[in-house]
Amino acid sequence: MSARRGGGNRLSPRPGPNGSLETMMAPINDIRRTIYVVFETLAICAFLIMLTSSVLQVFFRYVLDSPLQWTEELARLTCVLTTYFGGVVILMTREHIRVDIIDNYVSGRSADAVAMLVDLLMSWFLLSVAYGCWRLTNATWETFTATMDWFRTGYIYAAVGISMLVMTFLLLLDMFERAMHMAGRARKVEP
Repeated sequence: MSARRGGGNRLSPRPGPNGSLETMMAPINDIRRTIYVVFETLAICAFLIMLTSSVLQVFFRYVLDSPLQWTEELARLTCVLTTYFGGVVILMTREHIRVDIIDNYVSGRSADAVAMLVDLLMSWFLLSVAYGCWRLTNATWETFTATMDWFRTGYIYAAVGISMLVMTFLLLLDMFERAMHMAGRARKVEP
């Protein structure tokens, strides 16, 4: 396994010989940029809430000797949000850990086909998790957390499910972009 960019940073358009593919991909890149900014902001906000909650927990417990009941639970739940919102950003930049043993044996169109198959399998898995999140959201929507009577457990499952759907959407965009590049390459080879 290695931590590397499998496919490069998807936030900037790829250069091409005639510019038509880049023109067609411009709206897709705008969508990617918007998703990146939104989910990076959400992940940073969730992380800052987690950090603040943890600092409050330590301060009230050890300095004031009067622990707050809700800080541990809030830190735990925002850690989950940070993980999944950050997962969208990591997937976009392809900086996640992946097994790349097959990448060493294929190149060109074969590599694109294998990458599309991997993206398809990842999409299937993410949709399965999103479906489970939807069911859990429905089951826990009326359930409040133990220490925060204003926070529904279903909020967390809904946020994770939305993250799964956005990741699936990004993988579908990657497959579309890869298919367009494969088609562009095929047209260049034909006389």
